[in-house]
Amino acid sequence: MLKKISNKAQMSAPFELLVAIIVMIFVIAAGSYALANLNENTCIGNKRQDFSNLISSLRDVVLGSDLAYRTIDFSTKACYDNKYEKTYLKIVNNDRDVCERYCGSGNSCILLQYSYIDESKGQFKHPISPICTYLPTNLIFGSELECSTNQNEITIDPLDIDSTINPGTYKIWKLSDSGPQSKICMVKIR
Repeated sequence: MLKKISNKAQMSAPFELLVAIIVMIFVIAAGSYALANLNENTCIGNKRQDFSNLISSLRDVVLGSDLAYRTIDFSTKACYDNKYEKTYLKIVNNDRDVCERYCGSGNSCILLQYSYIDESKGQFKHPISPICTYLPTNLIFGSELECSTNQNEITIDPLDIDSTINPGTYKIWKLSDSGPQSKICMVKIR
């Protein structure tokens, strides 16, 4: 004997399919968001590690002997759009609050700062707080005449507000004629 198929079951099938599709879209969207967030956090973590290596190399040269010399591979990947990312050093003078917040003490300090600013899209991100370098504030970077040894090198002054430390390989050394100030060379190898 054949059983009669209920009309209710046939009518609820499209509704159940619609609910399943909505749930699937939600799961895919949530998964995509979580994956993008994980990738961004991983990138920022790698960037922090590269910043730590850069600061350590700068400190070794500035606080070391006149013969101190470092080559560093600063191959940090762009976490957003590299056109709008900026990494630079900033001297903070006579601001106890800022220096105590990032360095623990002092009126003056040098901070490594990283930002992403895309004014056309209205995106202003500072995903990494300023990092204390523990470098003396009398630090200056040599000019191209003092530092560049060949055409394959670009002299960098990361204290210059218009300059940025881009990914690449850098050579860092102390100039022997530094005098009372800590004067170092930082050149990027092309």
